[in-house]
Formats: sequence, structure tokens, C-alpha cells
Amino acid sequence: MPNNSLITLLGTDLTTNNVGREVERPTHAQTPIEKKINYQLLYKMVESSVEEILLEYPDDPIVVKLKEKLLTNLKPVIKQILPTE
Repeated sequence: MPNNSLITLLGTDLTTNNVGREVERPTHAQTPIEKKINYQLLYKMVESSVEEILLEYPDDPIVVKLKEKLLTNLKPVIKQILPTE
């Protein structure tokens, strides 16, 4: 194995004395961190996960139950969208 492999370089860097290279942790007085949740992104992530589960396990009892629940809840909306002819 060559001496300049990535593992060797990382090991050397991690074990050497890093005096003067430390990063100071910010205190609450220095920079207040504003936390905002992107609910649209969060929704899309959940939606994607649910979609994957529905496609991967279509015959699972809980997936069947979820499909039934969705159809029951969407029936009134679908009736309004589709013509009644």
C-alpha cells in the first residue's frame, strides 16, 4: 500500500497536533441561529417516502388500509370533479 493513500493521509492528519487550527464554537451571544422549517420540502419528503412504500409493498395489509382510507376521503372530491352523467 503506498504511503500517500487517502487512509494514511487522513490518519496522519487526524493524529498530528492541530495547535492553532482549532475552530471556536460560536456562543449564543455571538450569533443567534434562526431555525425555520421548510414545510413544503418536509411535505415533499414525506410524500416521496409514502409513495415508495405504496409502490414497494402494494399487497401489505397496512398499504391496503391506507389506499381504502384515501379513496374514502377523496370520494367527495372526485364526485365533484367528474361528471355525473
